Amino acid sequence: MERIKRLLDLMEGKTFSAYLLTLPENLYYFIGFKGDGAAVIMSDGSVRLYTLPLYYESAVQQAIQGVEVIKTKSYDMFKEELADELGKLVGDIGFDYMDAESFWKLSSKLRFLHLIPSSDLVWKLRSIKDEKELEKITKAATISDVGLEIASDLISPGVTEQDVKAELTKELLRCGADRVAFDIIVASGAKSSLPHGGPGNRQFQAGDVVVIDLGASVGEYSADVTRTFFVGDKVQDKIEKIYKLVEEAKNLAEEHMMAWVSASSIDRVARQFIENAGFAEYFVHSLGHGIGLNVHEPPRISPNSKDLLAENMVVTCEPGVYIPGQYGIRLEDTLVIKKDSAVRLSKAPFDPYTH
Repeated sequence: MERIKRLLDLMEGKTFSAYLLTLPENLYYFIGFKGDGAAVIMSDGSVRLYTLPLYYESAVQQAIQGVEVIKTKSYDMFKEELADELGKLVGDIGFDYMDAESFWKLSSKLRFLHLIPSSDLVWKLRSIKDEKELEKITKAATISDVGLEIASDLISPGVTEQDVKAELTKELLRCGADRVAFDIIVASGAKSSLPHGGPGNRQFQAGDVVVIDLGASVGEYSADVTRTFFVGDKVQDKIEKIYKLVEEAKNLAEEHMMAWVSASSIDRVARQFIENAGFAEYFVHSLGHGIGLNVHEPPRISPNSKDLLAENMVVTCEPGVYIPGQYGIRLEDTLVIKKDSAVRLSKAPFDPYTH
């Protein structure tokens, strides 16, 4: 209810009569419900959760005290009944997210009311993590570290990408993850130049570069960690130099991460360092992103970001250099922003050579 009260405070500045939550992550954040539905938070603080018959029992069990759970008649009637409820209000209605078709259908039934997209209100709350959220993300990061340490032992000539992916998935679950946070990336050889890898079952070869990007999820909260490995005892000198370049860019950026620093300036620190080494065109994505209930959420740490870092935001730092058709290097950690620094929650070692 404290989160709902803070949302109500933000709503006052917008003069909304109600706020409509539709994203599952937001329903969980504010109400505790894991499932499909929509919640209407009235300006007087009352909350109604509309959900399908399929989810009704779960909603009754999971929703926080004080939420009225309403079972819609059917899937087809869901938006009809929601529109009838919203139509009784006087004043504009803020909402977090809606596809175009739903927006059109609801808007056409509201007549004199307006649906106002205002996800920024939700993100002002969700981007700052409380103690319990930080505990879950820290546990997810610790489990992710174990996965990467095991990956180093698994990688050897003749082993396939799928073999490693399967073992890592099993290990994350065995260590206490509720699920993997996203489809684990194991990209070797020339495929490592693709930031998100790709499907395949390639066998590792001596001298390969292998990028592994994984994350555990604990209590709906995720971590995101990447390490780059070398297969065998030796790779080309230029590859080792690129690895060092990426590692130094990452360390430099993290030294500048702290509360009240602009996200774009952090991106610029790492990007300028890589550019000065002559590899600007090979750093093809943003430096990082927020993480929590979603793997990618605000703040966005990119050249054009308007976000400011704040204490207890959780973000990633993940510079990379990708030489098309040859190899790619990426290193990534999950960090929590503090007043004067950033603290790594993931602590897997930076040792590219496999054991």
